[in-house]
Amino acid sequence: MRVAIVHDWLVTWRGGEKVLDAIASLYPDATIFTLFCDYSILPASIRSRKIIVHPTANRLRRFRKLLLPLMPVWIESFDLSGFDLVISTSSCVAKGVIVDPSSRHLCYIHSPMRYIWDQREEYLGRLRKLPILGFFVEALSSLLRIWDMVSSTRVDLFVANSSFVKERVRKFYGRHSIVIPPPVDVARFSSKGVKTSKSGYLLAAGALVGYKRFDLAIKACEALGKKLVIAGDGPDLNDLKSIAGPNTEFVESPDDQTWVTLMQGANAFLFPGVEDFGITAIEAMAAGTPVIARRRGGALDFIVEGETGVFFDEASVESLVGAIKKCEDINWNRESLNDFAEKFSLGVFLAKMQVTLEELNEREYLN
Repeated sequence: MRVAIVHDWLVTWRGGEKVLDAIASLYPDATIFTLFCDYSILPASIRSRKIIVHPTANRLRRFRKLLLPLMPVWIESFDLSGFDLVISTSSCVAKGVIVDPSSRHLCYIHSPMRYIWDQREEYLGRLRKLPILGFFVEALSSLLRIWDMVSSTRVDLFVANSSFVKERVRKFYGRHSIVIPPPVDVARFSSKGVKTSKSGYLLAAGALVGYKRFDLAIKACEALGKKLVIAGDGPDLNDLKSIAGPNTEFVESPDDQTWVTLMQGANAFLFPGVEDFGITAIEAMAAGTPVIARRRGGALDFIVEGETGVFFDEASVESLVGAIKKCEDINWNRESLNDFAEKFSLGVFLAKMQVTLEELNEREYLN
């Protein structure tokens, strides 16, 4: 069986790319198709494969954030004739590839395009408000929404990474999907047999971007006089530093061991944004650290109140402060947290994907 794997772009190595790597391990001879590629960031498991990169798109990859209107044309230009199975991993346009009528197409979807559907203000807010440019931005967004919905019909089966994304797939595409959470390297963070003690700080970690609401974490911890460690890097780093007080410490671009140590030593992990899933939150649980999360989005799939973490309801300092105080009053069981995280391990992910792919080859999935 000839297998093709399609990914939006390979210019960073984050959760979406780790899902790609896991799926690719099921098909050692699969060809990977992508719009942009930076080979220097790829692990050997991907770099050693046959990778077909769109030549025009890749020459322009430094401007990729401006090239969204061209991406549907580029993704449709890939020649996938002769492949029996196509697996796309998509948060943008990868699901829109054109496959042979006899091919099966499974899409592992991280999210329908946020910038043209339900988070337009966040991504396009300033552009939309400019008098003339705003008109063209709205017009292009409308055309992209039409393409996005039409191209969703090319997929035989959607696999969503969370119940939150499953609902978005139903809402925007009118399609059913099944949920298989992304794989987490639970063993790397495991607190079992580790004699590290909690170090009295709260932790927030990941890409420093606006929707993750690290600003809320800073304000809540400063209000409480609690030490907060923010681990990661991103475009919002300087803005976050400007609002941080004496209780906030930044660990920029931590190495692998530092990341694990921070997770294991934290009293709690703050997850204040609304995200599609939350791999970092599962890593914290694997490290024996409870999670304080907003009661929305992907967190609904992994927070069991009082067992794996606590929720807060409003995107406000007061609501988060209340959740932090509630978390401090609970005697958390590190082994139970780790056991729960095991449900999201690589082995569990691969087993579920294997069964799903076998079923896809055996039967028709109706829209």
